[in-house]
Amino acid sequence: MIKRDLYYERIPTKSLREDVRFLGNSLGNVIKEQEGKSFYNLVEKIRKLSKANKIQKKSYKKISSEIKSINPKNTYKLARAFNHFMNFINLAESIDASRQLNQYENKRDGKNQKNIFIEEIFEKLFKNKKINNNKIYSFAKNLNIGIVLTAHPTEVKRRTLIQKYHKITEILEDRELFKDHSSKIKSLNKKIHDEFTIIWNTDDLKEKYG
Repeated sequence: MIKRDLYYERIPTKSLREDVRFLGNSLGNVIKEQEGKSFYNLVEKIRKLSKANKIQKKSYKKISSEIKSINPKNTYKLARAFNHFMNFINLAESIDASRQLNQYENKRDGKNQKNIFIEEIFEKLFKNKKINNNKIYSFAKNLNIGIVLTAHPTEVKRRTLIQKYHKITEILEDRELFKDHSSKIKSLNKKIHDEFTIIWNTDDLKEKYG
């Protein structure tokens, strides 16, 4: 019996789940090569505890206790590992969004095609003669909409890392394009590994001198 991974099952699309697994495994291999198996095992332990916490909130205490026992140097490296992983997930989500949009555009003539743009959703609502316009207005008037302001994610990233993220995005796009060509995929996977290695050995913030 195959054990279900509830964490990855929550990721909305199969292609995105595959990309996240691939990026996570690639990063893990680089960490193992660069920092040794002991630190890699530590990252995996915290990762698994974090996943368990998604299902069982009591696992938070285990994570907190484990992190408190780690020395400052490894705590810093651990934070870097998860920070990079989250950045890579963001890249994968961008690729998946483009993938979904392309699929949507290619199937626009389908009868049961779902609307993904809010403008199209409201346009369809107003064209639906079975729904009174006043009812739509009344419902929209009672919506609770909040504005969220966030810092731009590139503000504290080095130009070197931003360039690397762009390169990784290009490689991921090529993996999608050549997904049926195993030899090409192998070459692209090697490129991802090399880019991850450079990123891991690059300081996250540029030091100022003088």
